[in-house]
Amino acid sequence: MKTKKPNIGIVLFVVIGVVPFAAAFVYALLYSFGIIGVANKGFTLQFWESVLASGTFFKSLGYSVVIALVAVSLSVGGALWITLKFRRQLEKRILSFIIYLPLAIPGIVTGFFTFQLFSKGGFFARISHKLGFITEASQFPDLVNDGLAVGIILSFITMVMPFFVLLFLNVYKNERIEELSILAQSLGANSRQVVHRVFLPILIRKTWVLIVLYFIFLLGAYEVPLILGQESPQMLSVLIIREIKQYDLDKISEGYVVAVLYTLLVSVAALALFLPKRKRAYAS
Repeated sequence: MKTKKPNIGIVLFVVIGVVPFAAAFVYALLYSFGIIGVANKGFTLQFWESVLASGTFFKSLGYSVVIALVAVSLSVGGALWITLKFRRQLEKRILSFIIYLPLAIPGIVTGFFTFQLFSKGGFFARISHKLGFITEASQFPDLVNDGLAVGIILSFITMVMPFFVLLFLNVYKNERIEELSILAQSLGANSRQVVHRVFLPILIRKTWVLIVLYFIFLLGAYEVPLILGQESPQMLSVLIIREIKQYDLDKISEGYVVAVLYTLLVSVAALALFLPKRKRAYAS
């Protein structure tokens, strides 16, 4: 009888991905309950009570969700429109190459670039002054480190939209949407019906998992919100690092509480989204 050899890919995934994540989560969980830590003296709910009572976590969570949702929605919507209107032009060699360039730029570079463009002393503020639109820097609108997170959202869109354009173009070809659209028109559908009954449903249905994953990715982004975000409220990743790096040792434990809460929420959301799909697939 032949013994079944373990799949090397699964083994590597567990060793490189699952084990470090599990170890880090257990460490954060123990730290949040005071079981380990420099100044901690044993099990306590003090840090959890402090975080939940302050409301900082929930403000940061809501702030992060809104920013990530707006950025993903605008990126996906813009990518769908570009795919619909300019797919033929994007197949040309130069444009197909240029659209890959934003994907090669790290988030921290995008954040600094956005700051240099949209800050009160940045490129567009100087241009506005030269053209006479403003007479001093303070008159330029707050587009970075602002309450509406305009700079963060612009950076996220710059990072995410090119990926979705390439993804939608690939799905458009693989699913033969061009042929399906021609067939629908031959059966009497107008251009608006083709877009809403053929184009959008196929693209969204085939890519919704990646859309959700990118939302989760932006929810936990760090570099761009650190550079372009305001002092309060902050996005979750920035809040966690800020608490963990403080000199107040109690704040370190509270930072790990926030990290544990965020990890649990993301894990539960991911399981709720993806497990039902897999169960339906097995049932069919």
